[in-house]
Amino acid sequence: MNTERKHVVVVGTNFAGYTAAIELKEMLGNHHDITVISPTHKFLFYPSLIWFPFGIRDEKDITFDVRPIYQSHDIKFIEAPATHFDLENHKVFLAQGDPVEYDYLVIATGFAVDYDYVPGLREHAHSIIGIKQATRTREAWQKFLQNPGPAAVVSVQGTGCFGASYEILFNTRYQLAKHHLKEKSPLTYISSEPYPAHFGIGGFGNAQKMCEMLFKFYHIDSRFNVSVKEFLPDGILLDTGEKIPSVFTVAIPRFLGAECVRNTPGLGNAMGFIEVGNDYRHPKYHEVYVVGAAVDVKLPEHTDKPCGVPKTGYPSEQMAKIAAKNIVADIKKLPKRYELPFAEINALCIMDTGNMGMMIVGDHMLTPREHEFIIPGPEAHWAKVAFEKYFMFTRKHAIV
Repeated sequence: MNTERKHVVVVGTNFAGYTAAIELKEMLGNHHDITVISPTHKFLFYPSLIWFPFGIRDEKDITFDVRPIYQSHDIKFIEAPATHFDLENHKVFLAQGDPVEYDYLVIATGFAVDYDYVPGLREHAHSIIGIKQATRTREAWQKFLQNPGPAAVVSVQGTGCFGASYEILFNTRYQLAKHHLKEKSPLTYISSEPYPAHFGIGGFGNAQKMCEMLFKFYHIDSRFNVSVKEFLPDGILLDTGEKIPSVFTVAIPRFLGAECVRNTPGLGNAMGFIEVGNDYRHPKYHEVYVVGAAVDVKLPEHTDKPCGVPKTGYPSEQMAKIAAKNIVADIKKLPKRYELPFAEINALCIMDTGNMGMMIVGDHMLTPREHEFIIPGPEAHWAKVAFEKYFMFTRKHAIV
């Protein structure tokens, strides 16, 4: 079937954007044009940032340059931040250069980290979300080792990235033990979750019981169903009035939608996330698709303290694949449309705890589920290491 040549623009080039671009190229070939816009040419494998503060990974281990891959696949790449969208006139505006026109748009802009909604968060807490932040945390860790004291990991109210919180918590515990600091450095976990291992998804199997056992075994103190009132140089002040002492605090804050989304009236909600259908198409602008962390996902249940839903790498890639298939169906005027509700994406995760871990497998991201399994043990740690190598190899070779 002969079709008019179309221009598909993908904004973003990490899990969702990279997957969408490669999938679209595979299905459309050279009959249509694909452009990727991103403020960076580096793909970052976020799951391995849990090891970065302790010197176990460096930037070269968990990033790669997308430019030669796009060039070899005849995908145009523009390295510039998108500032906003003109959805009526099909244009993406950039911080530098002329606006880019599109026939179809994939918004895979990810998230922005909100470091300013809790007093002292930016000044007195450390982060692992991004190379720059993880590097600063590595520097703080080295100083901490010279002058140790109490430490804390905080899932700040509104966050949805609970898995990373637990991983950095248990990896901190492991490193404290390696440096013989268990007695000098008591460790506390603080979370807005209503109970251990809620994860922002209403819990998972017997994870709560396993988590409680690990906390007891490793002598990790905890506070659940709390909000942080203020981060201090020597601790965390909770909404209960209690102050938890800490001289090394790692916090996972809430996320906002990307600035370019928040700069576009009517595109996202108050937090900057975008509502879509189960086909990941915008309900009003049918040539616009949204995938990955940019998508608005509702919490499956009410919680006393604000919690978000994790939108991690695997579901982001699955959303991107569904969106790519539907764009191809639109372009080729095929009657079939593809749908995969976020709640029904498989739950697949490997949570590392230093030298152990848990493999988490379920048939649905959100409840209810028919099948959910947690496999703990040292094999989970090595499975995560192996998966990192597999993922980086395949993505560097445009295998998604």
